Amino acid sequence: MSTGITSLANLPEMGAIYPFAGFEWLFALIILGFTIYFVMSQIKMEQGDIDEELAAPQMAAAPAE
Repeated sequence: MSTGITSLANLPEMGAIYPFAGFEWLFALIILGFTIYFVMSQIKMEQGDIDEELAAPQMAAAPAE
């Protein structure tokens, strides 16, 4: 099986090798935005858990004598 390409000399004339060529910057911004959103939501959720634990601490079981 062959692709029919025998030389890379005319590669710029062939066009894009994969779809969405030229949109890498957009995908990088989307990933960066999602990462920042995810980290901030995790920090907010963890802070809420910490606040709940500080407001109503659990009673520790007394050690057996």
